[in-house]
Parts: sequence; C-alpha cells; structure tokens
Amino acid sequence: MTKIAEAAFDHVIAVDLARQMLRRAPGQLAPRLQADAARLPLATGSIAAVVLVDALLFPTEITRVLAADGVLIWANQLGADGPLFLDTPTVIGALGDAWSAVQSEAGWGSWAVLRRAGEP
Repeated sequence: MTKIAEAAFDHVIAVDLARQMLRRAPGQLAPRLQADAARLPLATGSIAAVVLVDALLFPTEITRVLAADGVLIWANQLGADGPLFLDTPTVIGALGDAWSAVQSEAGWGSWAVLRRAGEP
C-alpha cells in the first residue's frame, strides 16, 4: 500500500507498531515510523490521507491526525468473507463524527474512501 500511496501523495510515512513489519518493506519506500497507533507522534490535523487495511483499532487517534479535508481510505483485503471485515457504516460509526463515503468492491476485497461530512 505504501508504494501506491507514494504515487498519489508528495510525502508518505509508513507506520507500524512492529519493527519487523517495517523491516520487511522494500528498501526504497517512504520513511518508516515505528509507533503505537493509540498515540501517534504526529500533529493534530497534519495528515492529508490515512490508509488502513483490515485494522481500525484507534478511530479517535485517526480523526485527530487527519486534516479537516483529509480522507480515510479503508480496505478489507478479503471483503465480507475476511475475519477482520468491517462494513462502511460500522467504520463511520466508529469515527464518531458525520462522515460520507464512497465504497466499492474489487475482486474479493472491498474498500471505501471516507471524508468528514461537508467536505468535497
């Protein structure tokens, strides 16, 4: 996902709690940050986009770091058949604010792009 994000954004940071996961990422990718997503060492409202794959553990922290006009990209690798599947209404409910979403499926996976209500 980091490589795809780098094609769309000027600055990308790969974040994971596990150092081993960060080490497994290909060498030429974005800067890596080992951090606990419960308390990200990022300024409030400083992130244009957050990409989450099968893990929505700290929605309050995600909404804190995400810019007011930022986007949350939520992906389920195995769609509704996956053990970590959350449908888009559940994700919106966890975020705690009014959000809008565009969602779709591709192959066996699903994804959604979410924005705070009122943002284009």
